[in-house]
Amino acid sequence: MLCKNCGNIVELEYCGHCGQKTIVERISFEYLWHELIHFFTHVEKGFLFTSIRLITGPGRTVIDFIHGKRKKYQRPVSYFLIWIAIYALLLFAVSKLFGEKKVIDYKNYFGSDVSTRYAINHLSIILSVLIPVFGFYIYLLTGRKLFNYAECLVAVIYTLGTIILLQSVFVIISIAYHIASNRALDLQLSDPFKIIYLFWFSYSFMKQLPLKHGLLRSIAFTILCFGTFSMWRVIIYPMLAGQYLH
Repeated sequence: MLCKNCGNIVELEYCGHCGQKTIVERISFEYLWHELIHFFTHVEKGFLFTSIRLITGPGRTVIDFIHGKRKKYQRPVSYFLIWIAIYALLLFAVSKLFGEKKVIDYKNYFGSDVSTRYAINHLSIILSVLIPVFGFYIYLLTGRKLFNYAECLVAVIYTLGTIILLQSVFVIISIAYHIASNRALDLQLSDPFKIIYLFWFSYSFMKQLPLKHGLLRSIAFTILCFGTFSMWRVIIYPMLAGQYLH
């Protein structure tokens, strides 16, 4: 029998060349449902565990992953993208159920109304610009000897993914507040979530390392990251968006 995927001769249940099953089922609604269930049960094993660990012990979690304890954790890029997707779905559901800006008032958080709307709808792109910069800050503050730059990027991707997790929590809080008061929460009220988590991550990370002045390094990382983010969203991004989106 020939493998339907790669065309090699197959004698066992699975193809020895590409690993696909010899007999593949036809795609049906049952097949799609099974794939959906499999996705969520597969994600749950590592995704929820990683999310919890990155809140309770982010430094140890990131260092474990960098040093090779990876099987039980969701990989950084997929972790980041899953939380971006969840956040986007939450915002979409909120706008459909309650109306635009009824629950969260963006108040030109990323510049003009047009640029802010684009940034919210393309958050992965907007945040991805910051990843190499934040990675350089970690690389610089850890002395450039303990981790290479790519490993620092892993730490940043996990950090930004968890900040989006906290933004999702802010959306839920905003829904509860709107139901109770019929008013919207200002998006800038979510900034303390970002600042607190940036400090908590960096402090948790630095204290695991054989470095002096870990607290000062954590404070420096928090100031650098939030300062860069604020400059990006208030000055640089709106200027670029003004040239290409209007």
